[in-house]
This record gives sequence, C-alpha cells and structure tokens, in this order.
Amino acid sequence: MRSLKFYTLHFACCIGIYLLTLTHVHTFDALSYILDVDRKPWPELFHPHHLAYGPLGALIRAAALQLGWRGSAATLIQTANALAGATGVTIFAGVVRRTTGRADLALAGALLLSSSYAFWYYAVEVEVYTIAALFLIIALALIAALLRRPSPALAATLGLAQGIAVLFHQTNVLLSVPVAVALLVGGRLPTSSADSRGGAAGSPAPPRLWLLATYILPLGMVVVGSYLWVGLGVSGFRSWAELSAWMQGYARTGWWGGAVNGAKVAGLGLGLSRAVAPPGWEILPIGLLAALLVNLRGLRSAPRGLAWMLLAWLLTYGAFFLWWEPDNIEFWIASLPPFYLLLLLAVAYRRTTTDEPPTASSIGRWALVVRQSPAIALFILGLAMLGVNLGAIRQRGDASTDLQRATTDALAARSAPGDLLVLPDGLLELYLPYYAGRESVISLTQAMTAGGGDWAAACGTLRRRVELSLASGYAVIAVGDALRPSLALPGEPPSMLERFRLTPDQVAACYAPLSPLFVGASLGPGLPDYRRIAPAQELADGAGWDFRRGAWGWRAASVGATEVSADGWALTPESDPSLSSPPLDIDAARYAAVELRLAASTAARDAQIFFLDAGGRASEVRALRFTLQPGPAMHTYRLNLRGAPGWVGRVGGLRLDPVGTGDGGGVTVESIRLLP
Repeated sequence: MRSLKFYTLHFACCIGIYLLTLTHVHTFDALSYILDVDRKPWPELFHPHHLAYGPLGALIRAAALQLGWRGSAATLIQTANALAGATGVTIFAGVVRRTTGRADLALAGALLLSSSYAFWYYAVEVEVYTIAALFLIIALALIAALLRRPSPALAATLGLAQGIAVLFHQTNVLLSVPVAVALLVGGRLPTSSADSRGGAAGSPAPPRLWLLATYILPLGMVVVGSYLWVGLGVSGFRSWAELSAWMQGYARTGWWGGAVNGAKVAGLGLGLSRAVAPPGWEILPIGLLAALLVNLRGLRSAPRGLAWMLLAWLLTYGAFFLWWEPDNIEFWIASLPPFYLLLLLAVAYRRTTTDEPPTASSIGRWALVVRQSPAIALFILGLAMLGVNLGAIRQRGDASTDLQRATTDALAARSAPGDLLVLPDGLLELYLPYYAGRESVISLTQAMTAGGGDWAAACGTLRRRVELSLASGYAVIAVGDALRPSLALPGEPPSMLERFRLTPDQVAACYAPLSPLFVGASLGPGLPDYRRIAPAQELADGAGWDFRRGAWGWRAASVGATEVSADGWALTPESDPSLSSPPLDIDAARYAAVELRLAASTAARDAQIFFLDAGGRASEVRALRFTLQPGPAMHTYRLNLRGAPGWVGRVGGLRLDPVGTGDGGGVTVESIRLLP
C-alpha cells in the first residue's frame, strides 16, 4: 500500500505539471501530424519512420469525436503524450527503487527525468518521442527484471515492448544492442541447456540463446509484420525496391548522417546540454556529469549486467545520433533514462566517506556535497532543472510571444483565402493553413519535393503556381527572403537551400521574370517584410495593367510567338487571337471609358474588346469594335463605355482581340486600364 501511494504521488505530480504546461506553439513535425490526423484518411497516416503514431492519433480523435469532441486533434494528442510521459516517469521511479533499493534515489530519478527539458517539452507537444520513450522505459524495466530472474516470458515481453517502441520511432531498433549485451554478457546465465543443470537453487535459468530467441521472435513479428502489412497491403508496394525506398526515406535524402567531424562533435555537446536545460544553464548538465564522475567507482559494485547494458545503450544510441544529427534534442530523449539510472546506480553502490577536508571554494563545497550526500546533490540539481525548465517551457509555449504566430496573423489580415503565399522554408508552411485557413502556400522545399529534387522542375513549379494564382485573380505574397533565401548563419545547421545544394542567386534568377510585379511592404514592427503582386480586381479598380512589367495573369490565345518585355506584351496573332483578363467583378456603372495603348504592324486593323459575363463567356452582343490607327507606332485608344453593348450590370472580365485574323504582322499591347 505504501508503494502504491509512492507511485501514485509520482504520477499525479508529473501529469499535473505536464497538463498545466501544454504548449501552444508547435514544431514543424507536430503541426504536420496534427494536420495529417485532422484531414487524412487512415491509410495515408503510416509514416515509414514512426509507423504507429499517425494511426494512434486518428484512433484517439475518432474516439473523442464519438464523445462529442469537435476540435482539432492537437490537444488530444498532447494529452496522450502527457499521460505517456507521466507513466514513463512513474515506471522509471519503480525501476530505480527496485535496482537501488532506495526510495530517495527513486524520487530523485523521477525528478531528474521528468524535469529534463527534452523529456518535458515533448511530453507537452504533439511529436512521437514521448510514447516511444514510454515503451523504452518499459523495456528498461523488463531488462532489469530479466537480469534478476531470467525467463522466456520476460524475454518475449521485452521483444514485444521494443517492437512497439520501434513502431513509434524506427531508430529504437538500436535497443537490440544493449539487450544482446545484457543477455550475453551480464549475469551468470547458462549458455546451453547442459549448463543450466549446475545453476542456483530453484528452477534452472534458461540458456542465453533460448532467451535471445524468445526475445527476437515477438520483436521480429511486430516490426517485420507491421511493415509488410503497411507496405504490401495498405500502400500496395509490389517490389523490394519500392518497399526499401519507402522505409529508408529520410536516410536517402543525404541531409542526415555523413562524416563525423568537429562540427558534429560540437553539436553532440550542444544537443546533450539542451536536452537537460535551455541555453545559459549549461551548469546543470555539467553538474550531472560531475555527479556521475565523482561517484563512478560505485559502478564497480553495481550489478554487472545492468551496468554494462546501460553503458551499451548510451554508446549505441550516442554513436548513431552523433552520426545522424547530434544537435537535435529530440533524439537524446531515449538516452535520458539509461543515463539517469547509471548515475543513480553509481550513487547507490558507492561507499561515502565523511572525513573530507573543508574547502572554501564553491566548486569544492559542491564536490564535497556530491561525495558525502550525493542524493541531496541530485535533488538540488533536479529542483534547479524543474525551476529553470518550467520558465523556459512556458515561454516557448506562449503563443502571444511567438514570432511565427504573429507573422501568420499579420499575413492573414493582409490576404484573401485564395491568395498564394510564397514562403521561406519553415513553420509558416503549416502555421498558415492550420491557424489562418490559408491553404495556398508554396515554398522551396515543396517545389523541390514536387520536382523530385530537380531544380529546373522546381523552378517551373514555382513560376506556374504564381502565374496560376494571378490568372485566377488572386494576389501573390512573398514573405521574408522567400525570393532570395539566405544561407545559414555560422554554427547553425544548414538551411534547406544548402541541403538542396542551391545558391541564393539560383532562386533569385527563377523569380527574376516576376520581380517587376512585386511591390514591397512591411507586416509590422519586428516582423519580416513581404512583397506583393496585386490581384486582378485591385488593378481593375486602380491603375490598370502595365504589361511592360509583366503579364499580370492575362492569357494569350491563338498567337504564335509571344513575349513580355520592357515595351509591353508582343505577340504574333493567328486566327481569332485574344488576350483575356483574370476573373473580375466590375460594376459597369463606375466606369466611363477603357484606355488601351498598343501598336500593330499588321495589315489587319479590326480590333474588338469583349465584356465577359459572370461565367467568363464572351459574346458578340457584349463587345465593342474599334479600328487601329495606321502605322506601327504606339497609340492610345480611349473607348467610350457609355451605352456600349453589354457594358451593364456586373462584368466578369475583359478580352481584347487585337485583330480579327493575323497576317504575319505583330501587335504589342502596352497597357489597359478602366477610367472612372
């Protein structure tokens, strides 16, 4: 009963603080999962690197909808992560108490794990790592139990727990290395059935190879079976190449991994430090490391199998993520439980002395506390982490101070739902659809992905999206340095521009034909500047269309050669040529005339302007004919709209037919505007 109260108190305190600090500022991956769960059908939710997370979120949301929930899946998944985090901390406290025999160290271990920055933040966020960590902690408890009392049932349960951890994050297949170390190196297990006859009193210990087999079988069934079911059944892959490419998606990009160099070693220190505490509080991870080093001799007396397993765990995960992405704190969550357990074992099994000489320095006094009262030292560190990280997590999760949210709100106020937003790579790609309902967004990463990594195809995608938006009558807004992306600052991870091996000049050259259309503006103090191409309706109501700057979304039909230059829109008419505006909604009563500037070298001089109906259709009964001036010079034509056929009510667009039929000559259209 006392133990139950002990663990209940752990869980209640942990879940309470996690639920009170749920973040309202999400990471890119978190928003990706939220949007996937909210919008996609379940067969599309299987991410190859964390297979089970999307379907779990969809299951939680479906259950909540049955109970009347009508919101996004965000809070639901955050709550699930908070529950997983609190449960994992409680189980970890039990592991510490069982392996050290001390309740004070169990409490210290729970405090250290629950208040570590990475563990805490991802327990209040929507990403995959906390649920994966829960099953790793369960696996840790099973390994410890297996070393105390080897049994095939425990080994099979361990394989099942690790299999589920792998389904939540693929890299947890690495746990097989410390498990193998525990079973093959730790303890005094027999190596064969013959050896088991000489074991300790009671039931003979099963052979190591038998334990390995009973561990591997459920692990393989869960992982291999799940990937084959999703890959071959749900996704419909029909070759090993397709299945392998899907499973190894991230590894094939070339963005992660690579040679281990000085930058990665520096990133390792940064990632491990930030996993414990935010910038400026490096003293806390240093204090933890010092506590381990001061008490390191205690590991000589600790259970050998358990100590070797923990070291193998830290080395295996550490080596992989040093190679993969060492500065990313989310990848070090899986290493926090084994590190803290190793530290607590060293403390529990070290003999302390009380005849240390007094010292006046603060470092010396801290070392004395660590030597003589290590549990107290760990409590001090844990409480410091709790206070520091509480402030940091609350600040990071505060939407009112989030620059991305402020930028999103400002863009939403300056755009219409159909406007195209050209964005720098980053959170705005997901913030705008999720928070502002702005679905029409494009970024360099999106274009490169759509183009299969080919820059020429990606550039074509970017231009087509802009031209399509303008032709549909919408504005185009380019935010920050989207038109000329910046390189990463020294010491920062490479930007997506650099990962794609592109230069700022290449991206700028892609947008160069459109740059005369953009006009710069500001979103407000402290927010990025933006550039904007006005929508067709705004131009119709204002200065009109100056084709010397660009096409503005107008479309040419039945023309041969066509080019927009500094002289205007030059084209070679064929049979029934035309220039059509984007969709408009013109109040005919507001305008008295339409002014056109154009030049023609054709013999044909019969021009016509159509006033399209609400459906964008042209008709001879809604058209005004006029005759071009002789000669190839540029002329201004001001056509009276009062009483013109079809110029009544609402006009849905304009169409200029510069001549009836081309005769080999050219026409250049400089501008069109409506005069009030």
